Amino acid sequence: MDDFVPRRGWSNPHLQTVRSRIRPIKVQLPPSDEVVVTLPDGSGDRLAVQVHEADPSQPLVIIVHGLGGTAESDYVRFTTAGLLAAGFPVARVDLRGAGMSGEVSAGSYHGGRTEDLRAVVDTLGRRSAVVGFSLGANATIKLLGEHSPAVVAGVAVSAPLDLAVGAEHLHHIAGGWYERFLLRRLRAESLRPAARYTPEERAAILSAKSIVDFDNAITAPRNGWRDAAEYYRVNSAIRYLDSVQQPLLVIHAKDDPMIPLGPYESVDWNAFPAVRLVLTEHGGHVGFHGRDDAPWYVGAIVEFLRSSVSPDPDAGGRSSNAGRPGR
Repeated sequence: MDDFVPRRGWSNPHLQTVRSRIRPIKVQLPPSDEVVVTLPDGSGDRLAVQVHEADPSQPLVIIVHGLGGTAESDYVRFTTAGLLAAGFPVARVDLRGAGMSGEVSAGSYHGGRTEDLRAVVDTLGRRSAVVGFSLGANATIKLLGEHSPAVVAGVAVSAPLDLAVGAEHLHHIAGGWYERFLLRRLRAESLRPAARYTPEERAAILSAKSIVDFDNAITAPRNGWRDAAEYYRVNSAIRYLDSVQQPLLVIHAKDDPMIPLGPYESVDWNAFPAVRLVLTEHGGHVGFHGRDDAPWYVGAIVEFLRSSVSPDPDAGGRSSNAGRPGR
């Protein structure tokens, strides 16, 4: 797993972060089966999951998008293509309220909603690895720290280890541009036709000037926390690292403009034998655009899973019909 080398002329962290918007590359994927996962919390919410089959002896890799993303985000599609080429079956998840799940769920995801990921693992009924990006990476670390039996490995790319520190950083960096971009995505998700919010909540969503405002008005009270500070404290990935027992790869760039380096420097990574940190000089936020079209982390993820999880020689044919009631 060599250190990341940026593409020539693209070492600037902001260019790394937004490159896919400046120079988008279309990623072709093979057909998938749609599995609809009914969430067990009594809300009636469901998740749409796109399952791509490959070598049945390899663990199913569940990919979790970040804040404002979907299962169609470029980083999800690039990672899917790389994993399939390496023989790993893949499940692309639209979190609660995002992408296609936004059509079949009234609620919304947050950075610690690992019960939804467990529902995906349980419904698919497979030995699984989880790969998460950004806010989805925070949830991935938390999931592994909670000891889900069927999850055999995980990868976290550009995780905000401390949600409170991350939210404060996001409010000030780049004149607040990144935060305004994410708030536009959050508003679009929250005000979608299937969402159920009161007129007061809708007004709060529209008037939020920061991620903290949004989490104080919506995320915290809707999930039983006193305020955003409690939500951040309970769900930050940094609290769960010492409980991780399965192999976990954590990838982060020192120059990530959206996620501060401080929480990474505050951790004694040697104290966590199951966790491997790869901290690169460059890469931006979920960027890592090097010499190839596919981001560098795709190869790193494949290499890590190959070295960390043994194939199951007894695995037979697989069916992705479980949990599919149709849409």
